[in-house]
Amino acid sequence: MTNTEHPDRLVLHIAGADRTGVTARLSEIIAQEDAALINIGQSVLNGYLMLSAIVDLPKNSYALRKILFAVADMGLRLEVTPFRNAAEANMVPEAPALAVTLLGPLSNGRATAEITRFMAGRHMNIREIRSLSDNSLNGLELIADLPPGTDLRPGELAELRGELLRLGMQLGVDLAVQKDDIFRRTKRLVCMDVDSTFVKGEFIDELAELVGVKEQVAAITARAMRGEIDFKGALTERVKLLEGLPFERAQSLIDKFELTPGAELWVKKLQSLGFKIGLVSGGFTFFVDVLKQRFGLDFAFANELEVEGGKLTGRVKGVIVDSERKAQVLKDMAQVYSCRLEQSVAIGDGANDIQMLQSAGLGIAFRAKPKLQEVASFSLNHHERLDTLLYLMGWNERDLRTV
Repeated sequence: MTNTEHPDRLVLHIAGADRTGVTARLSEIIAQEDAALINIGQSVLNGYLMLSAIVDLPKNSYALRKILFAVADMGLRLEVTPFRNAAEANMVPEAPALAVTLLGPLSNGRATAEITRFMAGRHMNIREIRSLSDNSLNGLELIADLPPGTDLRPGELAELRGELLRLGMQLGVDLAVQKDDIFRRTKRLVCMDVDSTFVKGEFIDELAELVGVKEQVAAITARAMRGEIDFKGALTERVKLLEGLPFERAQSLIDKFELTPGAELWVKKLQSLGFKIGLVSGGFTFFVDVLKQRFGLDFAFANELEVEGGKLTGRVKGVIVDSERKAQVLKDMAQVYSCRLEQSVAIGDGANDIQMLQSAGLGIAFRAKPKLQEVASFSLNHHERLDTLLYLMGWNERDLRTV
């Protein structure tokens, strides 16, 4: 359809080796010729400039000729096309937009092709692509508009996210699906599980080895993390097997535990950006409190083992930190630090993290059990470093080098 409302409106595409002053020269000509700059966008990819502008040019103006000469003089190329649809010029998409993040080996194009083909099949229009890496292509952020009139309810978003996450697993890449709204870029609070998330392994299993019941306890732990048995009952059963263990021996395990690769860098980067960060664990306070102090974290919640006469009694004191309690801690901390739940991030690996991840603005399943991956916003399976999650905040390698 021909644009009758603005018959002199054109779209300019300028491309070539990037150099300074391109936008300034274009704007100067528009100002000199009493033209109008309706919209403009620019990106630079590995030193290659791509600039697009929508302009209204007065009749009998020399603006287009001047732009052509200026572009040629700068060693760039100019493509001019008529603007066809005035109704879309100022239209803000009515449907929500999604941010789809891909992390993994992307240079062969296979994963990108399959995922974007899936998106096209559901009429998702990709309007922005951003590389998250500097050298080899191992991170992409795709901003896509859903079809006009789409009302993306939580269940529908979960279904779409689940399909994309399964496709990512098949292709060997990690993938995140988030609403592209203001809250995605204004996260302020992070709640992390501890065992098999912030640190490697399960602390209670190592305590059990000191008593000689590691296999028995580890089997219960695995079933609880898969969601096959109730966490409270599983914890009570496992702690009972630790009865009589000298507390001093239990404390001796603390320094033997290894952090998950990238955990310290993850914390430092977030702290430098003003995030509130804490641990919410189904483990034990005497271990989790040491981690809180060591890394200067803002809060820590865990279970307290009862000790009498210097030995574990086989009982837990107070409220057990289970799935419901973890979710409540997240909500409480959001209130304490005056932020919305949409501005929170939760990270875990087991079934007892489900409610916490569902409550958070961004729920991340870190090398997690299948039951947790089904409800997460993002599932990291192919990367072992915790700091990889920084890319989900909308930052790229260049951003992170400045922090």
